Amino acid sequence: MASLLLGAIIRAMLPIINKVHAIALGIKPLERNSLICIEVRRHKGCSIKLKDGCEVGPGDSVIKLHLNNAWIAERLRSRSGSGMRGFPRGLIYYFRDGLQLLATEVADGKYGGIVAVYGWTAFHTHASRLGFQVIDLPNTLRIKLARLHITALMQAHHIPWLRRHTAYRESVKVKAVWLSRAELLRMHGSVL
Repeated sequence: MASLLLGAIIRAMLPIINKVHAIALGIKPLERNSLICIEVRRHKGCSIKLKDGCEVGPGDSVIKLHLNNAWIAERLRSRSGSGMRGFPRGLIYYFRDGLQLLATEVADGKYGGIVAVYGWTAFHTHASRLGFQVIDLPNTLRIKLARLHITALMQAHHIPWLRRHTAYRESVKVKAVWLSRAELLRMHGSVL
């Protein structure tokens, strides 16, 4: 009973947490109607060697990708009027569109010399289909808090996939996904 109450409190506070998080970290949507939000930052972790030979070192400029929770909430509201509930279908296509927009902006020099883009996600299988390299994350307090936050968001958005995994008492596996600047431009850039 206490866990249900705690879950309800966390879900109720998520919009506030997300707003403070976005302001504090400078997270902004790519455009008004984009599924992707970005955070331009310096890489703080250990060096990461990607499969295409790109090496991301401490201090390198990178873009951290976030899902646009306001976009998802709007899609849920518009679908509930039509009798449909649950997470928006075709999410991978919206994400691909966002990556194409991001690649265009990167090619135009909007984000300077970023080395790579990355994110932490439970949708790492889908991300690998978009060219991202999947990397396991260490089992630190920061990662545990990120997993809790991502799980709460997934519960709030009624993601069907989550019900299958939590029914078997599996925890959501959050992994890092990385894509070098060169691969972003090659795979998602404009074809002239």
